[in-house]
Amino acid sequence: MKPLRVRKPRPLRDAADRGIAFDELPSYVGYQVRRAQAKIFGEFADALGAMDFTPGSFGVLTLIRANPGITQVALAAAFGVDKSTLSPVIVRLEKRGLVRRRVLERDRRCQALHLEASAETVFLAARERVRDYEASVAARLSKGEQRELARLLAKLEAGAA
Repeated sequence: MKPLRVRKPRPLRDAADRGIAFDELPSYVGYQVRRAQAKIFGEFADALGAMDFTPGSFGVLTLIRANPGITQVALAAAFGVDKSTLSPVIVRLEKRGLVRRRVLERDRRCQALHLEASAETVFLAARERVRDYEASVAARLSKGEQRELARLLAKLEAGAA
């Protein structure tokens, strides 16, 4: 099964050259964040090439590796999503032989997630590419801008005060 690829957004100037009017959309914070996310996700896919990871699947694999035995419920809470959102990601990772599930003895309704030992090499190679990619994204901003962006994004994520 092929992973879904994030469609790269066309730059606004490219779309504007085609006669597309964006009206007030570029003034909306949510729209700007979404455009930036789409651009970064598309570049992420390019950076990882044929390794077949999306930002989400790499994030899931990272947390499972860092938290052996984590449940899908706990994993979903860490990402701030519903557990059913993670199910397809976990199934794909499992089919690739990167993750395994084990039924918990204390609660047979829950499954613990573990990184397969054979997946360590794949994970480390992907992580190296992600680190290189992230450094290239961060390099677009000064250190001060990186701190300010992190502060502003945290403020948006926190919601209304």
